[in-house]
Amino acid sequence: MKRFFLNFKKGFSLLETLVAIFLLIMVIIGPFSMAVKSLVLISLSQHQITASYLGQEGIEIIRSVRDNNFINNRDWLFGLDPCLGNDGCYVDALTGLAYQCLGACPYIKYNASSTIPYNYQNGNDTIFTRKIKITKLSNSDEAKVEVVVSWPERYIGTKTFTIQENIFNWKP
Repeated sequence: MKRFFLNFKKGFSLLETLVAIFLLIMVIIGPFSMAVKSLVLISLSQHQITASYLGQEGIEIIRSVRDNNFINNRDWLFGLDPCLGNDGCYVDALTGLAYQCLGACPYIKYNASSTIPYNYQNGNDTIFTRKIKITKLSNSDEAKVEVVVSWPERYIGTKTFTIQENIFNWKP
């Protein structure tokens, strides 16, 4: 009696092929999506660092105006009246002049060749705005300075960095 053996062809089935393609796609997409997310987070952290420096600079500008007022024998908050309202203000680091923010404050400009690179006079617009509010406290020789730096962040929306500090009339 003769035996017949079925001749099965060797190869991949459709299911095995689909599983292999799926695994290959996952191996490629996983690291790629992590790389994209890392780039977004790097951009966010760079902007947060810049915003923190701009916020601290806002405090320093107000201190400088206060100190110049003492030197020139003026009231300690002279020239900062626009900052006392609810709208807040922006103070140009080049001139020390305060301007009321009606609605939204203007974008800060950046000029790498300037001695004060972030200002409102010259340079290219950045993505950052800075609003300064000064609130006189019950003690007439103390005021709270609040600086809010805002910027649009891709995929996240508008981000803000807020810093506040109390300043004093140390030469009453």
